[in-house]
Amino acid sequence: MVPDLLSTAATEPETASVRADLFRATVVFLHATFEDSLRTAARERLRYATSSVLKDIPMVGTSKSGRAEKFDLAQLNTHRAKTVDQVIQESIDGYLDRKSFSSSTDVNKVLCQMGLNTHRFEPLYSDLDRMMKRRHRIVHEADLPSPQECDILPWTLGDYFDLCLWNLAVLAFYSLLRVSVDPADELQSWYFARRMKTIELARQVGEEIIALREQPAESMVVGLPMVPQLQMVIQKLAKVTAHLGPPSHEELLEIATKMQAK
Repeated sequence: MVPDLLSTAATEPETASVRADLFRATVVFLHATFEDSLRTAARERLRYATSSVLKDIPMVGTSKSGRAEKFDLAQLNTHRAKTVDQVIQESIDGYLDRKSFSSSTDVNKVLCQMGLNTHRFEPLYSDLDRMMKRRHRIVHEADLPSPQECDILPWTLGDYFDLCLWNLAVLAFYSLLRVSVDPADELQSWYFARRMKTIELARQVGEEIIALREQPAESMVVGLPMVPQLQMVIQKLAKVTAHLGPPSHEELLEIATKMQAK
């Protein structure tokens, strides 16, 4: 019995460390998913961009800095057999392949290039900024709290909560991006409204969980009467979970009716 307990105690820190690394990898992949969805939409949208937008995109093969530069006929000669549309699309693809998104400023610039109204995206920028900063810290700084530190901090309850919010923010951003490109997409409009409501509920739950720390420890013991605050948190967590589901049959019929009317 004693050896078993010692073995469990020895492996618990290692298990927590592995779990933390898995969640760090989740942050990195979540950011990659966010970038890819934005690049994919931008590739299609920028194909029809005006000259005022295209002038800031370098012609493929003419720039190492990523900025638009002058070119001569020798550089143009390599594209002799292509149409103008092909050269423009290849230039857009090359520009976006090199484009990284490390702040909401970068995101906002591409949305503007796409000709979209960025006002509706702004409520998501705070969470997206925090996700991008954490991704940068994980990838480039080993998730260390500062250059002077050599020990990685454990994954906390706050980190779990942040990751949940970032996941919801990415999903909401994707839905809004789809709706902004195609206003007739009632399904993604439904998902966007639903996900924004879920973010609101999740924030409320987070605040109430923090408030629970002031409650006596014995009031949190399973089997004893729960304090009203804990009951409220459990109820709201159930609402958050319910909001993550797909539309009901009735809602799908309503969405289909709206789409047919347009």
